[in-house]
Amino acid sequence: MLNKAFHELDHRLIQFNQEASVNGTPQLQSTDIHIIGQMALIEAKLSIAIVSTVDIDLYYQIDYRVKKEFSAVLEKLGKHIDPVGHEAWMPDETEFNEVYQGELITGWAAKPVYVILSKAKKAPEKNHQLIAEYIASADFDESLFDLADKYEVDLSEFV
Repeated sequence: MLNKAFHELDHRLIQFNQEASVNGTPQLQSTDIHIIGQMALIEAKLSIAIVSTVDIDLYYQIDYRVKKEFSAVLEKLGKHIDPVGHEAWMPDETEFNEVYQGELITGWAAKPVYVILSKAKKAPEKNHQLIAEYIASADFDESLFDLADKYEVDLSEFV
C-alpha cells in the first residue's frame, strides 16, 4: 500500500514542479517521509497477523504542500494521516527501512522492533496480543531486550 501511495505522490509532485517551472513559482524539494506505528508493521510483512489501520503516522513534519498531496493520495486508498501521529513516542535510535525511492519522494518505514518497543512502552494493554505474538515469532529481533532495558519496559508481561 505504501509503495503505491508514495509512487502516486511522487508523480503528483513531479507534475506540480513542472507547472511551477512554467509559472515561475517555487518548486518543491525532495522529501523523505518516515512512517511509524501500525502501518510500518504492516509494511514489514511480518509473519504475525497485524490489524489493518486507516491512520498513517508520520514521524516528522513535512512540507504543507507535500502533506496536502499525500493526504489526497491516501484518501483515495481509504487512509488518512493521523493529525498527531508525529507526536508518537519512538526510541531515539529508531532505524528505518527504505520502502520507496522516487524522483522527489523517498519513503521510509520504521523497523518493527522500534514500533513494538513504542507500543510496549506507551500502550501495553492495547497491544498486549500483538507484542506477545511478535516476541514468539520468527520475526523477533533480540535487540528488543536491550531496548526494553534502556527504556524501562518490562517485557515479562508479554511472554
